Amino acid sequence: MSPTPNPRQARLRACLLSVIATASVSLSGAGPFSSISDSESLTAVSSSAHNGYVRARQADGSYQPETFAFGNGRFLEAFQTDQFLVSDPTIDTVGFPAIARMIAKPLASQNYLPARDPKSTNLLIMVTWGRTIGGVNISDGNQRDFLNYNNAKLLGFDSEGSIRAMLDPSAVFFGRSFRSYLLANVHSDVLSAVEENRYFVILRAYDFQSAWKQRKLKLLWVTRFSLSERRHDFERDLPAMAQDAALYFGQDTYGIVMKPIPEGQVHIGEVRQIDDRSGTEDQGNFDPRSGAAGDWQRTSAGPRLILHIEPTGKASFESPGQHVTVPSTVSTDGAEVTVKVPGWGMIIRGTVKGDRISGTLWQYDHKNPLTLTRMAAPGGGNSAENGDTLGK
Repeated sequence: MSPTPNPRQARLRACLLSVIATASVSLSGAGPFSSISDSESLTAVSSSAHNGYVRARQADGSYQPETFAFGNGRFLEAFQTDQFLVSDPTIDTVGFPAIARMIAKPLASQNYLPARDPKSTNLLIMVTWGRTIGGVNISDGNQRDFLNYNNAKLLGFDSEGSIRAMLDPSAVFFGRSFRSYLLANVHSDVLSAVEENRYFVILRAYDFQSAWKQRKLKLLWVTRFSLSERRHDFERDLPAMAQDAALYFGQDTYGIVMKPIPEGQVHIGEVRQIDDRSGTEDQGNFDPRSGAAGDWQRTSAGPRLILHIEPTGKASFESPGQHVTVPSTVSTDGAEVTVKVPGWGMIIRGTVKGDRISGTLWQYDHKNPLTLTRMAAPGGGNSAENGDTLGK
């Protein structure tokens, strides 16, 4: 007769069962860091294998399939000072279910496949994500070094020469040595990348069976990948970031590898909803009765902008001053409307009341009040659809 598990073991077993039940996803040669002039367009990847983990290969040379379940490692609050407590709508509104969906296909490209049955599951992949505040924001030398070093450890840059220079004992009380300055200059490309604000994702793969049967966490591999925040949008660029990193899942990179964000689109399959409601907002549910359909222009202070929202829920954002029109997504909840502009780091949230939308415009680290007024349609009247609306 088997022993009765204690309450703690029972909770762990229940947690692992929950991971399996909710993480099912339907899927439709490392070298040293190279000097790249435009590091803002490169994904930085650092990966390592642990506890003797080596992937087996099949007869055709491809990797033997391994099954996995996702675990929510949560959004990580990286080191920040009170001076730089900022918001970023391109990452703040993206929850675990969306991130799991975007990482699933790159994992599948390396034969890591989702599983439902805990008895046949090989890996528990914990997903952690976030945004660093880089040392470029700080002028004080000691605090800047402290911030850069902690960010380097988090992102996987700590094996590089310029980061090791920060540990020079001569720098503790009397400032940096000549050797430290020399290393920083030689590896300036690495230090430059660390000092940027960066989006990051960390995948930690554990032996699922060890956790399931022995209640022990055995780390098998870790892959960290990141991208400069400037000129990028976390939600838009995450699939390409993950695809860049996929080649190194379960492998050792022996340092940092930098890869360009590929051109084109990465198509992600469907994902079953995971028990985490943090990513369920702004998913594009549009009710034509909300009163949001029509053409809207900014009448509050600020650069001119125009929103075009069709009764079908298709939308676009126009910046007349920059002669740019880009696709957008719109969702409604009663008279509340949310518009997201991918690639611009912009989210508009407001309430429709007749021919006006009053609310807030978020763009990266900035938040401003916003008023939009419905534009007159050609021939008189307004651009709204006829019929009852929820916003009146």
